[in-house]
Amino acid sequence: MLNNHIQHTESLNQNINSELISLLYSKSVARPALHIISLIIFVLIIINHVNPVYACTWAILLAGLNIYRFIDIKKTQQQLEHITDYKTIQRRYALSAGLLGAIYSVGIVVFFDQLPLLNQMFALTMVSTLMPAGLVSFATDRLTFYAYIYSLTIPIIIRLFMEGQFVYLNLGISAVIYVLIMRKLFIWNYNVIKDAIKVKLENQDLLDALTLVNNRLMELSVIDDLTQVANRRSLDETLEKEWLRAKRSKMPISMLMIDIDHFKQYNDEFGHLKGDECLVHIADFMKNNLNRPTDFVARYGGEEFSIIMPDTNMNGALNLAERIHSGIRDLKIPNPASPISKFLTVSVGVASVIPAVNESHMDLIYTSDRALYQAKSDGRNIIRSIVELEKSPKPKLVS
Repeated sequence: MLNNHIQHTESLNQNINSELISLLYSKSVARPALHIISLIIFVLIIINHVNPVYACTWAILLAGLNIYRFIDIKKTQQQLEHITDYKTIQRRYALSAGLLGAIYSVGIVVFFDQLPLLNQMFALTMVSTLMPAGLVSFATDRLTFYAYIYSLTIPIIIRLFMEGQFVYLNLGISAVIYVLIMRKLFIWNYNVIKDAIKVKLENQDLLDALTLVNNRLMELSVIDDLTQVANRRSLDETLEKEWLRAKRSKMPISMLMIDIDHFKQYNDEFGHLKGDECLVHIADFMKNNLNRPTDFVARYGGEEFSIIMPDTNMNGALNLAERIHSGIRDLKIPNPASPISKFLTVSVGVASVIPAVNESHMDLIYTSDRALYQAKSDGRNIIRSIVELEKSPKPKLVS
């Protein structure tokens, strides 16, 4: 039990991480484009005050990295459904985010002293806007967020402290506090998202379990426990549906009512356990000898079975009845206490009709049951239809 709980917890954590990484990629296409816009603003801030070659090199590195990120995100999005190794794509994303933050910060550190005070403040303001943008963009992955925010801010904070002037020292302290606030906000946001995904997955697991139970209960409600063919409830539902369809299409529908002859004697001779095995064997035989996939066999009750045959006339029904009747006899299941045969036999009642407007599906059950009663009255081990057509001789002892 403990091992199962541990395995379930591990599996749940893996699924949560997979969902988090999937979200990281699935909503990322526009983010590199936003960084291109930020890059343009940075270039406008520094272009008139620094070496153009250095500025262009820095801009090309940032642009190239964002183009790579766009291509990688787009390609990975197309493969997300088939990816199983989420750790690899997580590390790749975190690495590109870390490089992005590092290139931003190294460029600002290199150019910082060359900028007028106002431009320095503009550059630092841009950095401060990149931090909450990263909090939103990388909200579903701690590794990516930390790689981005620390590589973006630590070099700049160190540079501010190295200036040695009071104003820059205050800026550095403020930046440290700001980073800590961003980190705290990220952790809160990340945990909210993670908990929401956990609830979603747990609810999905619960829904799957309930669906499985409901399907099993539904199956149990229409399947006979012993023989594993349809039960009486399922027979009634199926017959009503097929009856209405036959009535609309004005096509025939047929029914066999089958009773195992002298089954009480079989149970008395061999016991109820063997009797149950016999019923299962008979049910399997009938299920495997239907004419078409639309034919439907059910346990009517006790040792009685019924077969529904949509789009089947009397001749087709009698052919199947003969095959079932002779086939069960040929199984040569011993029934020495039977007065009509030393082997197990069945009596079959056959009914076939094109449903009339004023008739019910219960009429077909009643008709086939009357035919079965006639077969049993005539001595069993025989087929009878409602038109009194006898398709096998009166029963006699089979030696």
